[in-house]
Amino acid sequence: MDILIKPKKNHYIIYAIIIAIFSTVGMNISLMNTNADKLLKKFEYSSTWNNFMAVFRTSISGKNDVRLFYQLVAVGITLMFLVIFSYRFCVREIVSSAVVSIIFGFCMWFGTVFSNKESWNYFLRNKYVKILDIWYILAYALAMFGALLIIGKIVAASGNKAEQKAEVKTKAKTKDKTVRNTRKVFFMCVAVLLVCWLPYYIVFWPGFQHTDLPTQMLQYFHVPTRFQGHDITDGVNILYSNDHPYFQTKLVGLCIEFGFKIHNINVGYSIYTFIQMIAFIVAFSSIIATLYRFKVNHTLLKISLVLYAVIPVFPLYSLLIGGDSFFSVFFLYYMLEILWIFGTKGAVLKNNKFILAMILEIFLMSASKNQGVYVAAAMFLFCIIYFSKYRARIAVCMVVPIILFQFGYCGAFFKVAKIATVGKQEALSVCFQQTARYVKYHGDEVTQEEEEAIKKVLNYKDIGNLYDPNLSDPVKKTFKTESTSEDLKNYFKVWLSMGLKHPGEYIQSFIANTYQYYYMEFRNKRGLYLKPEIMDFYIRKRPWVQKSEAIQKLIRKLQVHVPENLKSVREKGVLAMDTVRRFPVVSWFTNPGVITWMMLIGFFALWTKRRYTSILEFLPVFLIFGVCLLSPKNGNLRYLYPACCMVPALLAAAFGNLREEQANVIEDTKEVSKRRRAGSRKKHRIARTLPEDKRQRVKV
Repeated sequence: MDILIKPKKNHYIIYAIIIAIFSTVGMNISLMNTNADKLLKKFEYSSTWNNFMAVFRTSISGKNDVRLFYQLVAVGITLMFLVIFSYRFCVREIVSSAVVSIIFGFCMWFGTVFSNKESWNYFLRNKYVKILDIWYILAYALAMFGALLIIGKIVAASGNKAEQKAEVKTKAKTKDKTVRNTRKVFFMCVAVLLVCWLPYYIVFWPGFQHTDLPTQMLQYFHVPTRFQGHDITDGVNILYSNDHPYFQTKLVGLCIEFGFKIHNINVGYSIYTFIQMIAFIVAFSSIIATLYRFKVNHTLLKISLVLYAVIPVFPLYSLLIGGDSFFSVFFLYYMLEILWIFGTKGAVLKNNKFILAMILEIFLMSASKNQGVYVAAAMFLFCIIYFSKYRARIAVCMVVPIILFQFGYCGAFFKVAKIATVGKQEALSVCFQQTARYVKYHGDEVTQEEEEAIKKVLNYKDIGNLYDPNLSDPVKKTFKTESTSEDLKNYFKVWLSMGLKHPGEYIQSFIANTYQYYYMEFRNKRGLYLKPEIMDFYIRKRPWVQKSEAIQKLIRKLQVHVPENLKSVREKGVLAMDTVRRFPVVSWFTNPGVITWMMLIGFFALWTKRRYTSILEFLPVFLIFGVCLLSPKNGNLRYLYPACCMVPALLAAAFGNLREEQANVIEDTKEVSKRRRAGSRKKHRIARTLPEDKRQRVKV
């Protein structure tokens, strides 16, 4: 059923302006600048309306610096709704857009609340501020609602045009001259990315180092290390920790040893970063070529290639020596294989080489970061249901690597290689944060029995003071590794009972630790690692390192020494990156919240086209976001980077493919056309074998 969102011609301009003003003023409200308690004393005997207007006037003051921006926003919203009023929308489009828009409005409110306060109580303190809250949420929801309706029409229009072109080509009985040369596209993408990324490699030679690297290198050289306040290696019985990817530790260590041998550690680092950069380039090129092979719009794929080539976050992370970049490489190759499975409707699973490649890929992805095995397991469940015809082969290529990882790698291999598993606290950060918040705000309600249960797992006296809404590491450090399964069982009983008493505190704890993953804060400047002095930073921040001269000497030996002739170039490059990442579009890919909403808009476009198979195809990207919600640190770009890598490809596939039913109709039309041509050729062959008089009758 279609609904016409179109008022009378004399009124639709007025309605569009009213919506724009309502939305723009709502977004302009400063919920932190509402000194309602002080103001209401002056209006004690005034009307509710005067009270509200007093709070409102205060809330929109002090924002003159962005007045021009909001004026432009108002004009944009007005024009957007003028366009919307000229279209018909079905109930499904309106409901889908409304649901997503309301979620967006709440996400923006959560970001505003928890980026300023630890609790939402300040923003719910009286009915006047609550009215402003509702206005604020509806303002952003209205803007997103209009944008999603427009996106839906753009998607529908592109689908109809594609369908018409396909029908024209089908009717014209000529062979398709545009043969899809996937290899040609692949090598073209490799060449473009290599040319665009090489300047980054030269300017920032020999690359960047993450703060985890010193710990990894200490483990490589068999030096005892600590993590989360606990000893994780002893340099004899335990050499490595699974908190860092073992294979990456070995690869970087081998490159550094080579640097030591030639008396130039920079060369060792540069070898690793070059290998990683090429791996990223091949992965991105393969994904674009694969989408080209499966008929994604060429123009959109070119735009995706440009984004991969010119957005700094992609080449910069390819030069970062860190576990998350390492994991992102294998995640991209995993997504490449998923695209082939869905693109061929499972037919590629008949290829034994593909099966072997996928087994290896899933194993390496899992070994590079523990979340890889969860992504693979979730996709296995969906694939084995959807591709019922190939269940046996799916079980082989997706279950075998999980078993190898879980029992072979984490079991027997860990013992041989002397690798320690990560503590249980890594998977329990959300629960620990909630307990710490409860103790901080409701410590007087904790019973003696509850306190005793918590003490056996965490340091009860400290967790309330250590509670950081955006970071769970301080609380996790108090985890007692000697706690038994029975202790954890008792703790979870207490955790559940506390949550039932004050569920709001648990919800706020979760939001406060995750809001930056879905709050579009364009001012975010974090997420890029541009400093080469990481070893000195590591020494300053690790008290246990400062106690050992031998460890400090080794770490300083691992320090990158930028050549004098490159120092000024590198410094200018860092300044350029600080400037460039403030630009629109460029800044989007360094902001976790914006990345998430670009991903969700891609899924919304697929939903609009009813391409449910494609939603399932790109589900691993959403699973990465889901894992981030359980991560210990809020708004960490490196945790979300695998999803960031797939966003341009996801958007190209979402906006470039046909609607599923349209694609099926076109394929059916082509199949009928092929059968007709085959039947016609068969008739001609039969006619040529007959005598002349009978041949004429056959033609007739």
